[in-house]
Amino acid sequence: MRLPLIKKVSLSNFSLYRNKTENSVQFGDGVFCLVGANGLGKSTFLSVVNYALTGIVASPDQKVLSISEYYRNSLTYAPEYFTGRVLQRDRDSAEVTLEFSVGENSYTVTRGFFSPQALRSLTVTGPDGRFEKHANLEDTETAAELHEQYTALILQHTGLARFEQLVFLQLFLLTFDERRHLLFWDTEVARFALYLVFGLDPAQADRAGEWQRKADRLESQARNAQYAATTARERRAELNARTDTPFEVNVGLEEQHQLLQQRKDNLEERVDAKGVQEKDARLRVSSAVANHHVLSVEYSRVFSDRLSPHALPIQHPLISRLLQEGDCGICGSSAVDVVSVQAHVDARQCPLCETALATMPDEDQTFIDLEALDERLREASELVQISQEELDRATSELAEIRREYLAAGEELSHFEEVNSDYISHRDEVKVVSGILALTQELEAQQNDAVRRRDDFRRRRDEYKALLEPLQRELAAKYAIAEREFVPKFQSLSRAFLGLDLSLVLEQRARGPQLVVSIDGQERRDSNQLSESQRYFIDIALRMALAEFMVRDEGTACLFVDTPEGSLDIAYERRAGEMFGEFVTRGNRLVMTANLNSSRLIRELASTCRRRLMHVERMTNWAILSEVQADAEDLFDESYKAIQDRLDGDGLW
Repeated sequence: MRLPLIKKVSLSNFSLYRNKTENSVQFGDGVFCLVGANGLGKSTFLSVVNYALTGIVASPDQKVLSISEYYRNSLTYAPEYFTGRVLQRDRDSAEVTLEFSVGENSYTVTRGFFSPQALRSLTVTGPDGRFEKHANLEDTETAAELHEQYTALILQHTGLARFEQLVFLQLFLLTFDERRHLLFWDTEVARFALYLVFGLDPAQADRAGEWQRKADRLESQARNAQYAATTARERRAELNARTDTPFEVNVGLEEQHQLLQQRKDNLEERVDAKGVQEKDARLRVSSAVANHHVLSVEYSRVFSDRLSPHALPIQHPLISRLLQEGDCGICGSSAVDVVSVQAHVDARQCPLCETALATMPDEDQTFIDLEALDERLREASELVQISQEELDRATSELAEIRREYLAAGEELSHFEEVNSDYISHRDEVKVVSGILALTQELEAQQNDAVRRRDDFRRRRDEYKALLEPLQRELAAKYAIAEREFVPKFQSLSRAFLGLDLSLVLEQRARGPQLVVSIDGQERRDSNQLSESQRYFIDIALRMALAEFMVRDEGTACLFVDTPEGSLDIAYERRAGEMFGEFVTRGNRLVMTANLNSSRLIRELASTCRRRLMHVERMTNWAILSEVQADAEDLFDESYKAIQDRLDGDGLW
């Protein structure tokens, strides 16, 4: 199997790294370590690299039930992840370009951050020639076609059966990121990895994963069907125990109880109906009163206009003096254009504001309008009176029916209290009378559940039968491979723990499972180890699996995000030694780390030196916080200490 080996990543207009619109880093042999302060985007950088390669960002909440389902369900997460890391203004221009090789073939892939199944450009160069194609931002069809061509070519060059397998290997085997997912103690995920790592044909490995997923689903459905059958059986037994209750019907009491119940029910219906009538009558009163008020206001307005017409301007003493004597009574001026003022008066306009004045009301028409309004007011008053009488009647009738209803309820309650023994016994027998039909229905449900359970188990066993040869093949291949694989793992884990670890492949009911032992004690549960032990044993397993998987076809490359966070000072140096051993065996490590005094990074720098390690300082990519900016001299000291170790100088 051949896996991608990254060479260079270039970021354009990635908003999170605001200090530089263009960021480009190259990956050589050995270790590439991106160091920086908290919150600058170190973890995001690894996610960007994996996204460029696969179009997927690993969601911390997405479980792996099958490789295909994981891929489908993860397609929508990348746009959510990059929203905020890429600002709105940069959504179209932001892109990542990844250069990598698969065997003898060189790839250059460019993606936007919000179209996981589209490429902006693709170049592939190899023994079979050169393929190069670009897509415009608006040309979504070509971009999607480019992604399809990319997946076809990379499957051909890696030897995998499906693109989803590459996504799975990259995110769950080759990457140990901020999710802190533990391959060792996730048996489902580990099983998928084992099928691919230990030489099972990729197409067979893919089918094994699907068969296992279907067998698991059928097992779950069989359990649900069994639960339904058990519930129906228990319910039948409970009901059958109540069918032998003796009872003799009292016809007189039954008829009296029925009459009382019917009378109460009838009165309840009448209360509801009369309540609706009372509500409607109340609305009619409100409407009639409102209409009467509107007519009264209109009558008052017309009557007032008739008695108080607007005065004419010429009747105002100031205007009269101005026209007669030519003097302004406001400012005292005697040079007034009397002709202009007279023109306004003649045109029925106010000489001061030029407002047109209303004409004098027509006495005859006003009288006619008042008569009409008076008649309408009389009718409105009658309607108010009639509506109020209807409301009073409805309210009285409702109150009377409510009293009858309450009395009927009290009479029924008294009857049931006096005859409580008979009624409770009678009600129980009424339930029992329907038990036969109910138990027959439950029996049918039980039989159907048993049938479905047996069908699910039969189909589950069919898939298990398909899996058994593959599981035996995996066990056989592992038995051969463990002579090479297990020593690699033991050497790496011993470098960290200083203890001897053993690793065995057990055949469990649901498939093969790796079990680790420390000093002869099995550690099947992750809580049987400290956090740092869990993390670095899991990283050692990934390193050994990756190294074994590509042993004849290239270089293993692992991606590790800030591993030093869980370590105490005693283990920092040993973790550096473990990483150094992995790299000096000809493998690559792409990692991020906090720019502090971590012995892990310094030990790794001392082991690898500049020939096998490049440290990229990230503090100039993004804007530092105020606290970080004040402590930048400390970052300088830490960075210099790492550089000294790369040069073979410096003290611990």
